[in-house]
Amino acid sequence: MHRFGFLLAALLCGFLIGPVGADTGSQFGADAEAAEARAHASMALDPPDWDAAYAAFNQAAEAGSPTAMSYLGWMYEEGHGVARDAGKAAHWYGRAARAGAHELAIKLGWMHLSGDGVARDRSQAEDWFQRAIDAGHAPAGIALASVLIADALGGRDTERVFEARALLEEALDAGYGLAAYFLARLYIEGIGGHPVEDGLAAHYTRIGAEDGHAQMQGWLAFMYYNGQGVAADHVTAAKWANLAAAEGDVLGNQLRLVLEQQLEPGEMQEARRRAVEWALARP
Repeated sequence: MHRFGFLLAALLCGFLIGPVGADTGSQFGADAEAAEARAHASMALDPPDWDAAYAAFNQAAEAGSPTAMSYLGWMYEEGHGVARDAGKAAHWYGRAARAGAHELAIKLGWMHLSGDGVARDRSQAEDWFQRAIDAGHAPAGIALASVLIADALGGRDTERVFEARALLEEALDAGYGLAAYFLARLYIEGIGGHPVEDGLAAHYTRIGAEDGHAQMQGWLAFMYYNGQGVAADHVTAAKWANLAAAEGDVLGNQLRLVLEQQLEPGEMQEARRRAVEWALARP
């Protein structure tokens, strides 16, 4: 697996810092809900009563709660009250994923790609991603697309970049702005023989920039500076360069410095005004 894929995994969702799962509410009955409440109360003690938490989560899990299953997997993964056991963690994560915790299907996909506590198995990884995709969980589509793009960058199965593009378009339509990052890269870089198209590259870059993605703000500044996919506009370039630089983007900062030398003071002031106006309008 190309290192790019794991960097993108971190962008997307990373490995879990804590447990996640579908919200049980009262879906699995009052007994499961009460058991989860006892488990959380046990974990909130100082020190936590991990034995009691484990017993309560196990009760809720056996009643069908994916949240409780995810907590049991987390306890085994982190060694909270039990010996660390990656195999048992994967077991519980798998049960949670099958019960509707689709984000854990993504986690299992990454685990199988890297061999993190489970057998490294590309086919199994794709199966987990696909399970969540089939359930309509758009982030799984971004995850699988990122893997396919990483493959293409390494010269493997390059024709699958078009499958990746379709997954990303679906995720973007579902409201997941991160998909625009990968779509922009496809149209900017021509990864795996994907067509380069400046207009669509700028379109997707703008979506990411407007969503607050600093790197894409730097890209958009570069596009406006060079007239790549958009009409050249150095004041607008400076606006996006200032926003990108404020978030630590290297390209954005380099362009900001260049434009400070090229623009008239009034133009640079206008660019800063637009950047501040954009930032204040953010929710």
